[in-house]
Amino acid sequence: MSILLFELAGDMAMWRNVYESMGSYSSLGPAPGNLAGLIGAALGFASPRSQAAAGQDWKQLKALDRKGFPWPVSSELLSWERENDFHVGCRWTGGRPRRLPWNVNGKKKLKSAKTLRIQQQVIESPRYEVAVRLSAPEALRVAEALLTPAFPLCLGASFCRAVVCNVRVAESLTDSPDWAFRADSAVAGESVPFSRHIVNADQCFERIRSDGYWIYPTPDQPGVIAAEPLVRGWVTEPEA
Repeated sequence: MSILLFELAGDMAMWRNVYESMGSYSSLGPAPGNLAGLIGAALGFASPRSQAAAGQDWKQLKALDRKGFPWPVSSELLSWERENDFHVGCRWTGGRPRRLPWNVNGKKKLKSAKTLRIQQQVIESPRYEVAVRLSAPEALRVAEALLTPAFPLCLGASFCRAVVCNVRVAESLTDSPDWAFRADSAVAGESVPFSRHIVNADQCFERIRSDGYWIYPTPDQPGVIAAEPLVRGWVTEPEA
């Protein structure tokens, strides 16, 4: 197996934490599910409901709607994660984190003309290094896709465009205390819900499992050298 490494940066990032009650407050970095989605966008894996999808199965989509599953993850992406046993690591390389307000007008309901002020806190000048464990041929294929992505790459929200650089393939991962690590409960520091795609979503009608937290070390909250910094980025329901 090889390690695909690449740097991820941009002007701002918005990794929404759905458990944050006070508006849209960005986590410092992506969860494993976010990173899977970014790679899926590079490879051209479209959600069945998106405009880029080919041959939409409307009967299937209506069935998913009835199950309360309105926006399914690309089945190609879910298969890719399972077939390649997607394992990923991420570390923050942007120095001391900085957030800034990015408030916009939005709509609570699409059919309503009324607008409301959406309070957002985005990450300023985000920088990350991402590591993915793949077979050598697949690592090269994904590396090429990241440099010439099929769809635009974003740092969470679509208004936060991503820049990918320094893409390379290594034989192993250098030990570092900076890699994000999993914790069962919230600890001091920058944390994001440990969210992963459920790859058998068509059976359980759930897209994401969030169990525990992914903690991002920073200069003010250093981490530790983990025995295995790469985590499995997908899950089955119920867990196999």
